[in-house]
Amino acid sequence: MWEKIFKHLKANGFDVYSPSTKNGECTKPYVVIKNSGLSAHPSFSSDIESYYVMCYVPHNQYSKLEPYKNSVKKALKELYPMIKEGGTETPSYYDDKYKAHMISVLYVNYKKK
Repeated sequence: MWEKIFKHLKANGFDVYSPSTKNGECTKPYVVIKNSGLSAHPSFSSDIESYYVMCYVPHNQYSKLEPYKNSVKKALKELYPMIKEGGTETPSYYDDKYKAHMISVLYVNYKKK
């Protein structure tokens, strides 16, 4: 599923990376997709795969963070019902290493055991 999310965002014109592959200062918006693990569904014989979709914008473009995140979310709605929002969205965070503001959104995928 990680690869499907990656390819879908790439096909929709987003600059997409896997964790720890983007180097240097953020000069334009981009997305990092991280597999966040697997847990058992409490009521069904399914597992829940979790993915964090992290949206970054340059340090001097904070006002673009929310609209960028919303455009990513809109693109990922096209993958429903394969994935859906998991109900968790972090507050914005300034990452000094990349000189970027970041927000992450949790997505989940249910799969049979």
